[in-house]
Amino acid sequence: MAPLTLEQVLRVAAEYNRQISPLQVLIYVPTLLVFVLLIRGTRQDTSRGVLLLLASQWGIVGVLFFLLHLAKVHILGYAGAAFFVASAVYYAALASRPFPPQFHWKADAQSWLSVMALAFGIFGYPALSFALGRGYPATLTYGLMPGSVAVLSLGVLLAARPAPRLLLLVPPLLWIMTAPFSIWRWGLWEDAALPLLGAMGVAGSLLWRSRLSGLDVKDTVRFDF
Repeated sequence: MAPLTLEQVLRVAAEYNRQISPLQVLIYVPTLLVFVLLIRGTRQDTSRGVLLLLASQWGIVGVLFFLLHLAKVHILGYAGAAFFVASAVYYAALASRPFPPQFHWKADAQSWLSVMALAFGIFGYPALSFALGRGYPATLTYGLMPGSVAVLSLGVLLAARPAPRLLLLVPPLLWIMTAPFSIWRWGLWEDAALPLLGAMGVAGSLLWRSRLSGLDVKDTVRFDF
C-alpha cells in the first residue's frame, strides 16, 4: 500500500512495452480500419466493428498492463484492471445489441472534433511525452496504454450519429478525470491536455443533443443500406 512512485510506473511501462512489442504498433492497423468504417458509416457491421475494436483495446490494457504488470507492484493495478475490463465488456455488449449505435464521419464540426481527438491520441500525446524526456519504451502515451486508449476511444465515440450519447463517453471520460492526479502525484504533464479534450467532448455532445430536442431522429442503425 506504499505510494506508487514515478520510477515504478515508468519501469512497469517499459517492461510492458517491451513484452508486447510489436503489438502496440500493429494495433494501429485495425485502428486505420476503424477510420475506414467511420468514413463508410451507416451500416450495422460498421458500428459493431467499431465497438468491438474499442472493446478489445480496453480489454488488452486491462489484462496485460494493469493485471499482469502493474498489479505486481501495487494494488492500484487491480482497480485499473477491473475498470478497463468492465469497460471492454460494456462496449462488447453494445456491439451485440440488435440495433447498435451508428458512427459516421461527415463534413461538420462533430467530425472535426472527433478527428482532432484521434490525431492527438496517435501523434500529439506521444510527442508530448517525448518532449518531456520520456521516450519509448518508458512511456505511458504510446499505443496500447491507458491514456492513449481513452483518448482514441473518445475520438471514435464523438463520431456517433446523430450526436454522441454521454453514456457512450463514460469510460474514457472517467479515465480522463484521473489526469489531475497523475500530474500531481507523478508530474505527468502530458496528461494536462486530457481534461480539455474531455470538456470539449462533453460540451459538443450536449450542444449537438440539444439541437435534436423535439426532432424525431434515431441514433441506432436499423437497416443496412
